Amino acid sequence: HYRLSVVETRLACRLASGTTLEEAAAALRIKPQTARSYLKQIFLKTDTNRQSDLVRLLLTSRVRALPTR
Repeated sequence: HYRLSVVETRLACRLASGTTLEEAAAALRIKPQTARSYLKQIFLKTDTNRQSDLVRLLLTSRVRALPTR
């Protein structure tokens, strides 16, 4: 829905689940600075400015995953 890349989606999901940016970077095996760059792109694509706004958007979004068959 927001045209996030695979890595951006994974990062956003980790942040929405409560991990810090540094923890998410480590889990995704990317440098914290790279995670910050991805986060800036996520902010642009979702029209948000803060992590708390992003998490709120993700948790209240009407976008739902389709059931797998």
